[in-house]
Amino acid sequence: MTSSRIANASSSVNTANSLTLVGDIGGTNCRLALAERTGPGAIELHHSKRYAVAEFEHFNDVVADFLTTHEINVTRGAFAFAGPKFDDEIRMTNLNWSVSEKDLRQTFGLDIAVVLNDFVAMAHGATVIPDDGFDVLIEGKVDYTKPVSVLGPGTGLGLSCILPGKPVRIVPTEGGHTSFAPGNDLEREVLAFWSKHLPFVSAETLLSGPGLARLHVAICAIMDRLDNDLTPPEIVSAAELDKSSVARVTVNQFCSMLGGFAGNAAVTQGASGGVVIGGGVSRHIAKFIKGSDFISRFKDRGPGSWYVKNIPVRLIQADFVPLYGAAAMVLRD
Repeated sequence: MTSSRIANASSSVNTANSLTLVGDIGGTNCRLALAERTGPGAIELHHSKRYAVAEFEHFNDVVADFLTTHEINVTRGAFAFAGPKFDDEIRMTNLNWSVSEKDLRQTFGLDIAVVLNDFVAMAHGATVIPDDGFDVLIEGKVDYTKPVSVLGPGTGLGLSCILPGKPVRIVPTEGGHTSFAPGNDLEREVLAFWSKHLPFVSAETLLSGPGLARLHVAICAIMDRLDNDLTPPEIVSAAELDKSSVARVTVNQFCSMLGGFAGNAAVTQGASGGVVIGGGVSRHIAKFIKGSDFISRFKDRGPGSWYVKNIPVRLIQADFVPLYGAAAMVLRD
């Protein structure tokens, strides 16, 4: 049995010791777990299991497998998906799955079923994890009495905004689908390269797991080097092994572009309280961020540089944050 615990600041209805099925569903992997409140301000996860979504026709098949494997019935569920929510339904952006709260209740006999955008769950989780769950990229304490941007690259590029209040409010967005904004000559060449191959080049086109591979292809072409059709993990590994490799140029450029996108999010959303970066890709490239132009790209805003001067930026390193955020939606103190 796998188990982990984290503090949770949400408060409302007392549902202590109730088991809840929670999920974090991306375009590549899906993780399910059982969550319970173990005391005031604490949620514990049990039986976490990861699935490859390509192996399943529908999300309901994943849930059925999990419940059958563990021979358990639950009466409530909360699931974070990489896609926008319309009414009670989530439509995933990079996967042909649609999931509704009504269908989940009917199919699995749930009293409560909540579906939410994954970066809404990420944002909820970010508000409750301890300081040692973050890497500090730009100094300062995140202030949730002010707006805070939460973003990050995975299979796609997520973006949400935490608005102050008790409880805080989370605004989901599809900001990853804004146009890619190049910040230097190399990025302008990358944009020109992909504009010849794609009808629209979004931020997510290049700032995501698949985007890292696209960025590498473009930079190899620009530098007249063989790209070897590397996968994102292979690009990161090659960057670690050889500082002079195209892979290292690619990863450093990715980090710089992430800084630019984070700065754009901060000024667009008025995130004077801070910026929090999550997503699976961020953790893999974290070691390269400080050696890149991430900070200068975040802070250099021309006449608007004063606005971001003191905005702190943190990167989530804690595990399972969207699962805790989803659980917090139904497990209240």
